[in-house]
Amino acid sequence: MPNVPRIPVMKNDFGEWAQHYVSIPYDHYRLEIYYLFIEILVHMKSHARVLDVGAGPGNLTYEYFKLFPDSVSRFVLLDASRELLKVAETRFQSRPGRVRTVVRSYNSNEWDKGLGNFDAIVSNNSLFHLLPQNLGRFYKGCYRHLKKNGILLNQQAFGYESQNNPSVVDTFSTFVQTLPRCILPQEPKPTTQRALRRLNAKKMAAGKRRTEAMERARASGVEIADATEHQYLTAERHLEQMRQAGFSAGVIWQKRDFAVLMGVKGEPLASNGTHPICFRRQNR
Repeated sequence: MPNVPRIPVMKNDFGEWAQHYVSIPYDHYRLEIYYLFIEILVHMKSHARVLDVGAGPGNLTYEYFKLFPDSVSRFVLLDASRELLKVAETRFQSRPGRVRTVVRSYNSNEWDKGLGNFDAIVSNNSLFHLLPQNLGRFYKGCYRHLKKNGILLNQQAFGYESQNNPSVVDTFSTFVQTLPRCILPQEPKPTTQRALRRLNAKKMAAGKRRTEAMERARASGVEIADATEHQYLTAERHLEQMRQAGFSAGVIWQKRDFAVLMGVKGEPLASNGTHPICFRRQNR
């Protein structure tokens, strides 16, 4: 892929929190989730039209085209942050017609209006912002916009028996929290308690700057979609709503409290031949 233009500095919506999302490394996703998603997309169809929900700066799409620079697949990147999508637009200037951005919150009533139909809908580490009351409507929209034999992929952290109530302690969640932090997707390398405290302090400071930046932006007349944090519903509740929407659905990957859910509309047909990503992953 050609040299990527310099990433512009974030301005208002999401403030420095958006800059945080752009600047942090994502090897933990690139080495596991992105390869998994891309391998499934290529296995299913090598020239797909894909909707990335909560796409941010377009990391998944960027990795896809790194592996398949000559692909004719088309991606629609949907996110509530205009500033994050500006980064994506800068990254994909060399691919006119292949990548389109849509500034929209998937918690809005008409989040899927005018998007068209897709071979696949994917989301990585975003749908914990999806409000409980919007869960069913969201999955019905996904089902409606998928072509026959299309697929839905969602990776995120999930809650368990506590039902998103932090004051309720349940056995499974308690046990999961005792597992080593190094096996979390976000933290592939062991770190010290001091470093963790420093990281948490930075996150809190970034969150405060984000809130202040959004307040200043609203005061100046900039319309910003609300992004309610951390709706950690159970995987079972997500799967229930996916099935009610019409999907055949299940869990295809899990690590600690993170999982990939897949929904299938119809009977996807496998492509023929050797899978190039499997070969690349085995020979890295």
